[in-house]
Amino acid sequence: MSLEFIKRKEYMATKEIDSKLFKGISVLVASKIYKEIDASGTKLILYKDGKAVDASTVLDILALDADENSKIKIIVYGDNKDKVIENVSEILTNGAGI
Repeated sequence: MSLEFIKRKEYMATKEIDSKLFKGISVLVASKIYKEIDASGTKLILYKDGKAVDASTVLDILALDADENSKIKIIVYGDNKDKVIENVSEILTNGAGI
């Protein structure tokens, strides 16, 4: 996949949230985020405390090391950016049923 679309702002959505996950990002949460990104064909970048991770694998998402009340900036690139950013926000704030 070409990443040329990243340079075009109309393909980018950002949102800042406070993670409400009691034990932080678990493997189940990271897997759910990965599945959302993989199914949508978008690219996800997560920022916390100046650290950025490309959420292209479950291990990358876990490497963010976010715990409860972490401030996380979510950046999504791609055609389905608005739907994906809301779904990822939901997962990071309440676990989306996990």
